[in-house]
Amino acid sequence: MNIMASIFAGMIIGAERQWRKKLAGMRTMTLVTFGACQFVSLSTLIQDDSSPTRIAAQVVSGIGFLAGGVILREGFSVTGINTAATLWCSAAVGSLIGAGFVIEGISCAVALMLVNILLRNLSFKMDNLAVQKEDEQVESIHYLSVIASNTSEVMLRTEIIQLLDKYCLTFTKFSCTDLAGQKVRLFLEIEATRNGVLAVNTIISELSQLSEIIEINQMSN
Repeated sequence: MNIMASIFAGMIIGAERQWRKKLAGMRTMTLVTFGACQFVSLSTLIQDDSSPTRIAAQVVSGIGFLAGGVILREGFSVTGINTAATLWCSAAVGSLIGAGFVIEGISCAVALMLVNILLRNLSFKMDNLAVQKEDEQVESIHYLSVIASNTSEVMLRTEIIQLLDKYCLTFTKFSCTDLAGQKVRLFLEIEATRNGVLAVNTIISELSQLSEIIEINQMSN
């Protein structure tokens, strides 16, 4: 009974790992639960002072060597940590079944499979939110000096604000200074995120096509 239950539990856990083509798949997980079950069952068969809890503790220590083998380092990234943790939990499932707690062991196996499936999507969403939040942080500040004829000042103000709204950029300063020869200088301080740096160059390109524009200068930090 315990043997079949441990094999079944290992197949439940390993199915998700096998589907995702991980190093430790269905066979590995099944062997871990099966082996842990046999070690703990052995302690219950020996009429001596062998306690199942002591054997289970040795199983937990021993599985660490196997789990360490699936952790790989590729450059600055480390893979296989989740698979190693799954192996460790599989040993716990096998130990439970070996000690006679079949229902509890099967329940843990199902819960472990659900954790690997459901929390995977949640983890990806949280990672994407973190990247999106990082992209929304101010990456640089751009200073634009636009010289144009003073007759088009109002039109240019409107045009610039519309372009900033179009490309989701914000300005912290917007001033206007009259120059000699019926000219006016519009000065802007624009905050750009990582994705907004390209938008600043696009705005400059679109403004330079206006006939009222005489000169555009850009500085950034």
